Amino acid sequence: MSARPLFTTAALFNFLVGLPMLVAFPLVGRVLGFEGPPTLWTQIVAAIVLVFGYAYWRIANDPVQFRPYVTLGIIGKLIFVVIIYGHWLSGTATGAAALLVTVDLAFALLFIAYLRASPR
Repeated sequence: MSARPLFTTAALFNFLVGLPMLVAFPLVGRVLGFEGPPTLWTQIVAAIVLVFGYAYWRIANDPVQFRPYVTLGIIGKLIFVVIIYGHWLSGTATGAAALLVTVDLAFALLFIAYLRASPR
């Protein structure tokens, strides 16, 4: 499994989610079912999503040096999945948010497969 396409795609996904949450929140908020103006917490989450996107970009360009970031990415993506699915199951998050985070679940599984298939 090649690092470049996997982690470039993951980086672009994070950029396409995080940046609009920061600069176009009214639109993104409506799509995801977030009410009201952006809060401190939604902006922090968007910033974290962007930081992880940068980490994936680094992995794509140097998978040997930035290999430890892959494990961090798995942890981060699975935390997002557990939290958002939990809220969706309890009725406090929308199906759109749960659907979006399903992409994170797929990436987490692909990151795990990448670690298993790539030499240390």
